[in-house]
Amino acid sequence: MKAIEKRNTHQESWLWETPEGEQWLFRMFFAAQFVFGIMSGIGVEKMSLFFNLLHLEKHVGISPSSLRNMVKIMEEKVLEYKKIQEASHTLSSNSEVVVGGDETFFENIILVLMDISSGYIFMEEESENRTYETWSDKVKDVISKFGINIKYMVSDRAKALIKLASDCMNCLSIADLFHASNEVVKLFGLRLNNKLATIKDKIIKETAALAIMMEMGKNISVIDKQKSLINVLNQEEAVLVLSIDRYRNILRDISMEVHPFDIKTGGIKSSSNVYDGLMELVIQIKILQEELQIVDNKNRANKFSNQVDDIASLIDAWWLWVNKELDAVDQNQRTWLIEALLPALYWKSQAEKTKSPEIKKEYLAAWQKAQIVLDNNCLTQKLTAEERSRWQSWGEWMITKFQRASSAVEGRNGFLSQMHHNGRGISGRRLKVLTVIHNFVIRRPDGTTAAQRLYQTDFPDLFEWLITQMPELPLPRQRRLAAPVSI
Repeated sequence: MKAIEKRNTHQESWLWETPEGEQWLFRMFFAAQFVFGIMSGIGVEKMSLFFNLLHLEKHVGISPSSLRNMVKIMEEKVLEYKKIQEASHTLSSNSEVVVGGDETFFENIILVLMDISSGYIFMEEESENRTYETWSDKVKDVISKFGINIKYMVSDRAKALIKLASDCMNCLSIADLFHASNEVVKLFGLRLNNKLATIKDKIIKETAALAIMMEMGKNISVIDKQKSLINVLNQEEAVLVLSIDRYRNILRDISMEVHPFDIKTGGIKSSSNVYDGLMELVIQIKILQEELQIVDNKNRANKFSNQVDDIASLIDAWWLWVNKELDAVDQNQRTWLIEALLPALYWKSQAEKTKSPEIKKEYLAAWQKAQIVLDNNCLTQKLTAEERSRWQSWGEWMITKFQRASSAVEGRNGFLSQMHHNGRGISGRRLKVLTVIHNFVIRRPDGTTAAQRLYQTDFPDLFEWLITQMPELPLPRQRRLAAPVSI
């Protein structure tokens, strides 16, 4: 009773003495460490301050050393969870996946290999280099461990990654549309925006100067000359705004070109169709570059055009995969799947994913047209609800295998970079823990984790499992004050 009385120093202190309050305190204590300490890279000193501000110093051990010990135990438990799940869940034999690979640089290089469609990270490890041999050894371990069949790999044009796809994975290497289009951004984006900002500044200054001249009663010839200068600047601004619109339209058209279906006609595209469309955009890029007199010292326009063939090859690769899946299907049903079901599902998926209002509008229009074709197809009416549901599930799975960019891998690299700077580095153990959290905790808007999407099954909630494994809350200690320094 005396101990409780000493702890009850705040108005809400009584709550932590009740069974319900104690249970909530236990959850809150470990949730804060899980979310802030591990997932967000916030140090134990800040967490100690946080708990102090919540008046918990008399109820729980919240010193930095106590918290550091709890975080270490939690990390060990997270890795234990991973071992348990991998031992009890396996992928179906010869699972077919599309992977993206890249590296990011801190004290050591971190190599990342991800299944792009599900977002599941197969490998995220530190390495001293990024040579083909290093990549190959690690990827062979991944293939052996998970038993996967890699259909194609999307990556930048690093020679080691191209060779990795062809020699180690025995699959096609697809040029990453994100990296390729970024060459166009580097060629135009910053230069045009800076130039526009400069002209706008000049217009503001010269307009202000004109106002001063008119107030001072300068002669008409001087004022007319100033007005003429401002008109020239306004014309330059208008031309530059149009050029920026053309540049942005080129970027948009690059994205709109790389699809297995034609967004206007709804017809099936081939690699040659996409290649021709992209090469026409290359011509527009070079015309715009010449008009704006932009010096391309790093040959960015050519870097983009050199990747067009590898970007376009994705279309035929995906269609070959589709046709292989439908080998045993009769011709009428195959036609229905390819020309009616897949376009409707594909454009619906694209409309849901894009964040651009302008592009979303076009995707929605394409989806509505494809949906009308699907609804009016006679086979759609003949199929039973069970058959249609089965084929819809297959179609949704199939369109996730059309992956034209490894932006998910780039996003992961950006997250690791942020964590690295937050915590002044990422330890080897913390990196492994973050990989587990990415695979089993982070959810997409549909509520699924990467592990659920890859394995097509549910997993126990990691945090709920964690709090059943964590020890009792550390006991508070009376802080020893430093002795005053005598002078």
